[in-house]
Amino acid sequence: MRRMMTALACLALVAGSWSTALAQDAEYEAAEYEGPMFSQIMEFDVSPADAAGFEMTMEKIVEAAKLADLSANYGWMFFRNGSMFTLVYPVESMAYFDNEDEWVGQFMGTPGEATLMEAFEAFGELDYSSKSSVNKRNVAHSYDPPDPIENPNNVMVYVNWVKPGKGDAHAENTAGLMKIISDVQWRYPVHAFDGVIGDGGLRVYVVPFDDMSTFYGEGSLPAYLAQHEKAEEWEALMGERMKLVRAMDNQDHSFVPGMTYMPEDN
Repeated sequence: MRRMMTALACLALVAGSWSTALAQDAEYEAAEYEGPMFSQIMEFDVSPADAAGFEMTMEKIVEAAKLADLSANYGWMFFRNGSMFTLVYPVESMAYFDNEDEWVGQFMGTPGEATLMEAFEAFGELDYSSKSSVNKRNVAHSYDPPDPIENPNNVMVYVNWVKPGKGDAHAENTAGLMKIISDVQWRYPVHAFDGVIGDGGLRVYVVPFDDMSTFYGEGSLPAYLAQHEKAEEWEALMGERMKLVRAMDNQDHSFVPGMTYMPEDN
């Protein structure tokens, strides 16, 4: 099993494509999606003094993966916000969790084994805390723009914690919001995920984007809503949404290529 969590647990501790197939018709029905249906998310809150060391140690694991010629099936992506790091590990199915040793086993007996062990040791010297969850892709609540953006090196992550018993109403509300996004043909994709291990009320919406100035300026969602006279409809739905959630949060993160291992399929 491709389990990065297991490897990092030994330290005491989104698949190589942004695209999600989605129909653009009036009913807003998702087309079939081909790709990993789950993502294991590990969040690391690293002491600012150890942030550089954490990054260098993860780069050593990337080096080990290259030496081991690790398959893309065992790859991962890393994002960063200050000294907060997030690992995204695509998972094909829940069967992924049946064997806790498969990921580490890919290194054993390869030129990457010694480098991996060195990285494990280095992590023991760092000060950080971590938490993890497993989320399932919700294709029906995702969106792909007509013209995909280039170089999505940043992501905005919107998180909802749904109140008990409000799941269906929240899903209906989300479908309404996604229809508006589809109607205005926002330039940025939205990838939706539902929590399945961890907080069952977790709903995550990931928006990859290119640069801050465009994302918060002419390319912003409020700008698109105003242009298409959809702002009032959006605000009404958001008002309803506030009654359905325990809490909401959002953060922007930058993609970290040096900590990422996602080769072409091999």
